[in-house]
Amino acid sequence: MYFSSKRDFLLSIILWICALALIILPIFFPDSGVWMTPEFLNKQWIKIVILIPIGLGILWIWFKTGYFIEHDVLKIQFGPVKKKIRIEDIYSIREAKNPFSAFALSMDKLEINYRGYKTVSISPKNKKEFIDTLLTVNPNIIIETY
Repeated sequence: MYFSSKRDFLLSIILWICALALIILPIFFPDSGVWMTPEFLNKQWIKIVILIPIGLGILWIWFKTGYFIEHDVLKIQFGPVKKKIRIEDIYSIREAKNPFSAFALSMDKLEINYRGYKTVSISPKNKKEFIDTLLTVNPNIIIETY
């Protein structure tokens, strides 16, 4: 079963502005901004080769962030980054509003604790259905509320 990531409006604006700036500026406005100063790096094609893939990577994260529950595995995809967690290894889930890095496009996250002291934060759009699906595979998961 697939669960899409919740997307915050402000984070969406920031991601799209950064991605489009990294893609459009080096092509159409090569002299704008602060660019690499050594003369051998100050060629337009080098700017394009370096900045456009970064912008495309940001868009990849935007379009390819989601969570799959297949059999007994939670598969997390965050653009090019993929992670698998066995659902039987999950021992607790709690809501979190952590602004720092996570496999999420929203501040409204679920923090999943698994296998020892490992933690991953994700932001499924439908948290209740996501948790219920996990609980059908592993009913021993503790749901912490705050």
